Amino acid sequence: MRRRNFLLNSLAAVSLAASTSPRLHAESAEGRRVTLVPADQSLFRVRVEMDLKGNIHLSRNELVSKDRDRQVPIDYNSVIDFEERVFGDNGQGLTGARRYYHEARSEGKTAGTPQRIELRDSARHVATHMGQGRSVTYATRAYLTHEELDLLEIPVNSLAVDGMLPADAIAVDETYAVPAEAVGRLLDIDAVQDSEIEGKLTSLDNKTARLEFKGNVQGSVAGVPTMIDLAGKISFDLDSRTCTWVAMAIRERREIGKAEPGFEIAATIKMIRKPLSTAAAVSEQPLAEAPPEGQLLVNLYSIPGRYGVLMDRQWQMIRQSTSLSRLRMVENDRDIAQCDVRHLPPLKPGEQLTAEALQADVRRSLGDQFDEFLQVSEQVNSSDLRVVRLHAIGAVQRVPVQWVFAHCSDDNGRRILATFTMAAENVEAFAGADEQFVHSLRFLDLDTAAEADSPETPQAAAEPEQQTAALNAPQTTSSR
Repeated sequence: MRRRNFLLNSLAAVSLAASTSPRLHAESAEGRRVTLVPADQSLFRVRVEMDLKGNIHLSRNELVSKDRDRQVPIDYNSVIDFEERVFGDNGQGLTGARRYYHEARSEGKTAGTPQRIELRDSARHVATHMGQGRSVTYATRAYLTHEELDLLEIPVNSLAVDGMLPADAIAVDETYAVPAEAVGRLLDIDAVQDSEIEGKLTSLDNKTARLEFKGNVQGSVAGVPTMIDLAGKISFDLDSRTCTWVAMAIRERREIGKAEPGFEIAATIKMIRKPLSTAAAVSEQPLAEAPPEGQLLVNLYSIPGRYGVLMDRQWQMIRQSTSLSRLRMVENDRDIAQCDVRHLPPLKPGEQLTAEALQADVRRSLGDQFDEFLQVSEQVNSSDLRVVRLHAIGAVQRVPVQWVFAHCSDDNGRRILATFTMAAENVEAFAGADEQFVHSLRFLDLDTAAEADSPETPQAAAEPEQQTAALNAPQTTSSR
């Protein structure tokens, strides 16, 4: 009787496995077709290794012409290792993820000069939201720098790997077309204008389905056209129903933009994904429906200029020295405004520049271009810096222009002058960025500027566990 019960239980187990395991489709009467449906798994450990080589293309003045003036060779390798908690359902229904980065670093050379960037400890807790176009990534306990965003936004999105699988049952050596939307999500680019990516099931056994895909993509990032040649491989584990291994070779040619250089690079990427039953560090807190605007600010800082600000991500630091820093606001490759930050001779301790004196200086410097002042204001910002701000209008070569002058100083006589310049038609798109600049401006310690603190995220937008987070300096030797 015990033997009979054992046989019945074994038969039931086999029947159950046949109804739930996709690998048994390969062992059915047809013996060749399989449907690759990912499991409803929400927790992963992901490791990505990337090697990148190529050239950065620079123009003499990208606002005037995007023709390449010179090129700079680059050679980098990156390692990204993180836990990922996924939210939403499989395929295209994913809304995003929370991540904890155990390791995130990139090192190599630009024009032969060693460079290195590593994610700060305070920025290891990250949230990513999926939507139309590129995903949106932000740290939940700090403000990311542009360098850190570049480090984390690699050209293979772990949340989009499942989208590269065939939608229908497939046999070995059969091919299928990969939807353009799935390709755009995998590469994490803003838009895909044309995609010709073909997938193929190359082998199948009782444990693993192996696929290949290749083709080319024409798309855009922040309004800048890009062309990508893509070839890759995927291993799908039939027991866990998970894409556990991805390898890709990418060749990308991106045009020069208004705020960033163009480039032609070749990259090889390897990704390993392992389903987890329990998390070691990633947060369990549900993902917000939309990225909190207050946490999307970027930490812009100038080590030579020894100051830092929090600005919208459309602002880039494009030049910096001990005497002058230049920031530029670009939206979809359209130049909106420029900010020149000049370092003025110090005043005597306790002295301050008056609003009347700044008005006189501005009138003198603008000359015939000046028309009138629209607003004059004085305030003390969150770092106890005194700010005198002027809004002026005028014309340059008969084109209406608006300026904002912000003189910022401390009690020790240290001071800077930030000059925002924009065409009058861009005032609405500028959206009062000078207010964000003067409110968040902080002077960095003259002796420890290389270890400047990054400010905490606002308490109102903070998660409960981040209320007392201590924030470190960006650990980078790179410059933009």
